[in-house]
Formats: sequence, C-alpha cells, structure tokens
Amino acid sequence: MPWRESCAMDERVRFIADWLAGDVSMTELCEVYGISRKAGYKWRARYEAEGASGLANRSSAPLAHGLATPAPLVEKILDLRRARPSWGPRKIVAKLEQLHPDLSWPSHSTAHEILKRQGLISGRRLRRRPPPRLGALTTPERPNHVWAVDHKGWVTLGDGERCEPLTLADSYSRFVLAVSAGDGVHTAQAKPVMQRAFQVYGLPEVIRSDNGPPFASTSASGLSALSAWWIKLGIQPERTRPGSPQENGRLERFHLTLLEAMRPASLNRAAQAQRLEAFRRDYNHERPHQALGQKPPASFYNPSPRSMPDKLPQPDYPSDRTIRRVRSNGEIKIEGRLVQICSALKGEPVALEATEHGWCVWFYKQPIGLIDHQGQKLSPIYPG
Repeated sequence: MPWRESCAMDERVRFIADWLAGDVSMTELCEVYGISRKAGYKWRARYEAEGASGLANRSSAPLAHGLATPAPLVEKILDLRRARPSWGPRKIVAKLEQLHPDLSWPSHSTAHEILKRQGLISGRRLRRRPPPRLGALTTPERPNHVWAVDHKGWVTLGDGERCEPLTLADSYSRFVLAVSAGDGVHTAQAKPVMQRAFQVYGLPEVIRSDNGPPFASTSASGLSALSAWWIKLGIQPERTRPGSPQENGRLERFHLTLLEAMRPASLNRAAQAQRLEAFRRDYNHERPHQALGQKPPASFYNPSPRSMPDKLPQPDYPSDRTIRRVRSNGEIKIEGRLVQICSALKGEPVALEATEHGWCVWFYKQPIGLIDHQGQKLSPIYPG
C-alpha cells in the first residue's frame, strides 16, 4: 500500500522513529501508516544499512540496461580512442569492426556517448563552406584520373628551421602519394618529390593545383616550369580559381588531418620527414575514411598503367601548324611581331594553329593561349 499523502520522506522518518521507540509491533506499526509489512521491513533494512539517507527515493531504472554496451567492448572503444585521439566514433567503430568482426559493435552514436561520458570527445563547431564549383574541373572517376597537389601551411621546427610540406594525393581514392618536409614552395624542391611519386605510382591524367608557385605563373598561359614538365609527360594541368580552395576540397580536408603529424613540430627536418611518412602510411593503410565507407584509401587505389618514361618525349605537332621556338625572354615572332608567350617555355617549340579568332598556341597536346589577328599579345583561352 502507498504512504499517506504528505511528504513521503517525512512519513518514513516518523515510521522509523516509532519503530525505534519499540512501543508497538511491526505489524501494528505498518497498519497505522497504511503500508504493507514487506514495505515496512524494506525501509527498516535501508535505515539500518545506510542511515537516514537510505530513506530517500531511488531511481527505478535497472542497474544494468538490457541494451547497454558490454564492458569489454566499452574498454576497447576507450582504448582505441586513447591510442587515436584524433579519431571520431565512426572511425573507431569501423576499425574495431575490422579488427574484431566476430563481436557485435554498437552504433557510432552509442560510441559517441561512451566517449562523451568519459570526457574523451567534445562537440565540433559546424563549418560553413561555400558550394564547390564544378565547371571545367574534372570529376575524378577512377584512380589516377585526377591527382591534387598543394603546400600545407608551414611550421617552425625545434631547431628554428621552416617546414612547409608538399602534399600529393589521388582525388578518387584519397590515397596520399607523397608528403614532403621541404622548407618552401620552389620547383627545385617540388619536382623531385613528384618525380619519385611518378616512378612509384605511374602518371595521372590530370593534376589539379592552385594558382600559386611553383604550380602556376602570372603569364597568360599560367604555365610554370613544373606544369610545363607535366604537359611533356602527357599530364593535363588543371587550376582552381584564385581564392577558391574548396575546388581542391579533398586535399584541403586532408590538410586538417595532417596537423596531427605537425603539432607540435619535430626537433629537426629529418625527424619531421620520418613522422610525415609514418603518418602517410597509416593514413593510407590503417585509418578508416568516412567518404570511403570507413575503409582506408589503399582499398580503392592501384598504381597507374602509365609508367614514368626514361626520356621525355618530343612534341608531335600536326603538319598544318606553324612551329616557333620560344626565345630566352619568353617571346616568339609571328608575322613580324614579337609576342610574349611564357618565360617557363624558353627554348621549347610551340605550334600555332590558325583559327577564325586568331592563332591558337599549342604546347605539346595542350592549348595554352590565343593570339588575336593583330598579333599583339597572348590571351587565355578560358579563365582559370
């Protein structure tokens, strides 16, 4: 039977006080308070075990919920988070499913709550991103269709030197092909890194970059020594619009993850290089990727069938085009006029194709600009 209407706690205190007085039996006392003998003995037992605090109301929820995650699984979730503090619940659950497929793992939302209760995770601020522009940019449809290249922001090493990593990744599989530990954005540092990647993984069809050095120049063609080298290898350079890093968004997102291997910076360049390479291997082969169904990038990547040639091929221009060799100052001569083409192409042959709009200038299989009929200057064929 229930307690009489009043403060239940006060009723229980008076009940225990009357019982302690010993004037009546338990049966008579329970009749006076309108409760069962079972309830009376329960409250007496709680008082004897815990004192007055034992008379307070308790939660009726079960001590062990029927759907609660078993303790051994909870420990494995917590252990992996401590070992991988940058991994979120999705990656943690995906990795544990790979390591222990025989166990029944909870959902990522349950794992999030487990990590949150232990203070191992916090909310992430929502990032507002502008919508990406597709336009003339190539949508990667297979491995080695589009590679992305850029420099990650620099850090100061323990010895005071500057480190500004060059990153190169396959846009389809997110497989990271190279992460260097150079000190700047120079062709002399970028080219050997890319050459090693070409030798190991073969050649892509397209390389996407921003408009900064060493990938592009301010000339009308936009070519630099590095992107001209790509064209010779049969690779199409593709540039994002200025101030639009979202057009190389997959690599930009990787750069946020790369901070794990850069903060705090290593003592010197050799140590930082080892750390970046270890991170690259782990990212490619171990780390689950949400956009890939929580599988690592290596599951979706294979090398290109186009191997790096031992010798750069010579251009094979059609016979109906006019050939001009770029002078040391970047100019060519056409119909008695000197036209600036690109200083990065000095000494290189270019082909002129007559069109209704003027002369289209080709470098190997890539159109790089248009000279109007007045022959005054080279203009871009398309923006970007």
